[in-house]
Amino acid sequence: MSFESTSLWLREKALQRLAGNHALLKRVVEMFIDQIDEKHLTLTTAVSNRNLEDVRFTSHAIKGVSGDVGAEALRQKASSIEILSASGDWNEIEVNVSALASVIDATKSEMAAAHA
Repeated sequence: MSFESTSLWLREKALQRLAGNHALLKRVVEMFIDQIDEKHLTLTTAVSNRNLEDVRFTSHAIKGVSGDVGAEALRQKASSIEILSASGDWNEIEVNVSALASVIDATKSEMAAAHA
């Protein structure tokens, strides 16, 4: 799966949300990178357990933290999963959760490269 880097992480938008504070952005990005894999694991566990409410809750949480840090592609994918959780279409949910892993990895790579 390929992504345009501008759609992965809207760094300038995230920086604006933090009043231009570069040091704070760096800390927020580090926290995001440290925590997103755990959230993804929680989501994949919810899918494995066929728990729609946990899928909805966790995808909503991922959508929120992604939006806060400007991870736009990740926010959009998490939003799609949240919407799918209302349908109960496990095949589509599984496909999207699987694709989410690639978006997470690509986003983390872009963020890490910008703050290396």
